[in-house]
Amino acid sequence: MGLKSKPHHRLRLRGATLSDNSEGGQALSLKVSEFREGVGAGPQLHAKELDSEGAVPLYRQIYTLLKTRIEEGTFAFNSKLPAEETLAVELGVSRITVKRAMNELAAAGFVTRFRGRGTIVSYSSRTPPVLGNYTTPMEHLRRLGFETQIELLHLEVVPATEEIATELFIQPGTDILMTERLRHLEDAPFSHILNYTPLDVAERINEADISWRPFTELLAEAGHAVVCAEQTIQARAVRGEAARALMLADGAPVLTIRRILRDASAKAVQFTMTNYRADRYQYHMVIEDLGRKTPSE
Repeated sequence: MGLKSKPHHRLRLRGATLSDNSEGGQALSLKVSEFREGVGAGPQLHAKELDSEGAVPLYRQIYTLLKTRIEEGTFAFNSKLPAEETLAVELGVSRITVKRAMNELAAAGFVTRFRGRGTIVSYSSRTPPVLGNYTTPMEHLRRLGFETQIELLHLEVVPATEEIATELFIQPGTDILMTERLRHLEDAPFSHILNYTPLDVAERINEADISWRPFTELLAEAGHAVVCAEQTIQARAVRGEAARALMLADGAPVLTIRRILRDASAKAVQFTMTNYRADRYQYHMVIEDLGRKTPSE
C-alpha cells in the first residue's frame, strides 16, 4: 500500500485525492444532492383524514398519516414530500402543526430535512431489515459485504487516540489507517463505518480495494485472516457527519456495534465502530430451554 507513517497523509484512490477537508466532503455532498433531487410527491392529502375533535393532537395524526404513506411506499424513498405550506392547505391546519409533524418524522428517521430544499423520504419500504446474530458473526460479516454496496468517504493516516490505542493494544499516538465508509442496502443508506487498522497490517492492503471490497476479505489476503471478533452493542444517538450520511436527524437512534477483529495469533488487526440505522438492522437470537430458568427483566 505504500503508506507513509505520518498524520494527515493524503492518499490516492482511483485517481481522486481523499482528505478531511476536500474530496471526502465532496463525495458526501454529491450523495446528498442526489437525495435532494428525489422525484414524486405522492397523492394529495385531505382534511377529512384528520379528526379535529379527537383526543390525539393534530400534529400526531399528521405524523401517523405521513408515516403510514411512507411505510406503504406511497411516498417512495428519495422522493420529496409536499411543502409545509401545501400540506397545511390540504389538511386545513396551521403550518406550525405540519412543521412539528415533519420534525417528528425526521427524528424517527423517516425523512431528512434540508434547509431551503425541502423534506426527503429517507425510509425505504422495499428494504427489509437485515438480521444479524450472535452465533455466526464472521459468516454474517462476510455475507453482509457481498449483499450490500460500499462507498468510501474518507481515508487518512492519523495518530491513535487513547481509546483506539487501548482497543488495538498499541501506544497512543501510533499512526494507524482510518477509513470512513457508508454502506448502502438497495441504494438506501444502511450503516456508517469507521475502521481503524494498524499500519503494519494496512500497508499490505491495496488501497484501491478499500472502496468496494469487505475488510474481512482484504485482511485475509494481507495475511491476517480474521478468526474471531469481540463486539459490544449499544443503542445511542447519532450526530454530525454520521447522521447526515445516514439521512437521519441529529439525535436519531442508531444501533452501534464496536468490534475488535483478531487473527489466529490473537493480534488485534482492526477496530471498527459501525452505526446502523435502527429501522434496517436487527440482532436476532434464539434462547433454548436447557432445563434451567432463564432470568427475565
